[in-house]
Amino acid sequence: MRSDTYELTLLYDFFGELLTGTQREYFEYYYSDDLSLSEIAEITGVTRQGVRAVLQRARALLQGYEEKTGVVARFREMSRQIDSLRRDAERLAEISEGEAGELARSICAGLDELKG
Repeated sequence: MRSDTYELTLLYDFFGELLTGTQREYFEYYYSDDLSLSEIAEITGVTRQGVRAVLQRARALLQGYEEKTGVVARFREMSRQIDSLRRDAERLAEISEGEAGELARSICAGLDELKG
């Protein structure tokens, strides 16, 4: 279940608030705290199978939200474009002097802010 941890945690960052409290709790135990299904079951008083079912439902919901909205795909594409623009602006700053160089550096700073 953990082979796609990065993808799921990214989906969780965008859509986690849409999950139930229990789904969020189990998700964080499993993916953030790296607890096993058995450990989560012991903490929560639910069977291991019950924990697994909640995690599978949360996973399906997160993937479904992305399929419907495409938010994460758009975020990735925007990040890729920002990176490309930043490289171009850095190159421009290197070859430009005076006001043009300052403007290129300002663009780099603005892109850094957009990227976060």
